[in-house]
Amino acid sequence: MAKQGKKLKVAMVGGGNESFMGRIHRAAIEASGCLELVCGAFGSTRQRSFETGKTLGVDPKRVFGVYRDMFRRESKVTGPDRLDLVTVIAPNNMHYPVTMAAFDAGFPVFAEKPMSCNMDEAQNLKRRTLMSRELYASAYVFPFYPALRRLREAVAAGAVGNIRRVDARYYHGWMGIRLETAGNRSANWRTDPRRCGAAGAVYDLAGPCAFVAEWASGLEIAALCASGRPAVAGRLLDDDATILLRFANGALGTIAVSQIALGEADGVCLDLYGDKGSLHWKQSSGNVWARVAPDGAVTRETVEGAPVPTPGPNRFAEPYGDDEAYVAALAEAYRDFAQTILAEREGKPREGLCVGVDPALRVATFNDLAARSIAPGADDPTGKWVDFVVPKVELLS
Repeated sequence: MAKQGKKLKVAMVGGGNESFMGRIHRAAIEASGCLELVCGAFGSTRQRSFETGKTLGVDPKRVFGVYRDMFRRESKVTGPDRLDLVTVIAPNNMHYPVTMAAFDAGFPVFAEKPMSCNMDEAQNLKRRTLMSRELYASAYVFPFYPALRRLREAVAAGAVGNIRRVDARYYHGWMGIRLETAGNRSANWRTDPRRCGAAGAVYDLAGPCAFVAEWASGLEIAALCASGRPAVAGRLLDDDATILLRFANGALGTIAVSQIALGEADGVCLDLYGDKGSLHWKQSSGNVWARVAPDGAVTRETVEGAPVPTPGPNRFAEPYGDDEAYVAALAEAYRDFAQTILAEREGKPREGLCVGVDPALRVATFNDLAARSIAPGADDPTGKWVDFVVPKVELLS
């Protein structure tokens, strides 16, 4: 945390008044206790950006219509008013260009997931961090749920023996009707290949599942086979998908995701099955994890002091995240990244829990393979197994 109570200064790109995740990130920044939002290019138009800045009470001189103008101006600021980091809340296609522009201006980046919707960009971002030590974190909040950390520790301690199966599920129903043509901005960009990328539900939901499946189990995905489709008529990108998994140790598993599962709004569900029992965690009860013995006896552990998920009133009509526990986990991620920034300044690099460029590149690779395997017009509509190999990124000669 910042010394002597001094808060680190944050600029936000995206996250305008109508942005769902913008609201969630601002709540987390405030809850962190060590960050303050002082600057931003909040919207896709100058009007939206300045309207948001006014709503938030940001100094009009530090509100910009274009993020490049913001970086050009803010990079020249010195002393106590200088920005400490940039947070990127824009649609997927903007994550990479904004991150690289922030790096060029000399600012660390905390970006929404995925790191990019293009593998060339993802590899180039990784390459940039090899060229110079750029501080980067991707907003995967799972390591900051205490109960999920306990589950991961139990796996490492051999609580269920050798993992035989890993299943992750992430079902939503809020896009079960064609909201993108009814003025819903969150649905609009998620169904637009230009802004979301080559896949819909896969990028939005399956990527996070792939991360948590590997992180919690300690296993790496070795191969996958995906099937998906746009279930809502007229939609271009998949809104429902199932992905078969094969892990490096031979274990099998699935990732099942949906944006059209009406009545569902519980976030990620994770099930790990070993030869000595099984472990279970749900984001909708994120302060609790459970172990099930071979005879069916269930042991549940509630992590004292961890926030109890309390979903917002619109949980069935918007993405997952309007939840006390989610905001608390995101606030912890921001705190962790702030500590990394301060340690770097003091010449004492630290290994925090924040998800950095390497695991983010793994998710980008997963997204790319899954998206290509379910692309419309594929030669084999039944799908094929493809090896999961993260490209080796080296400096260009």
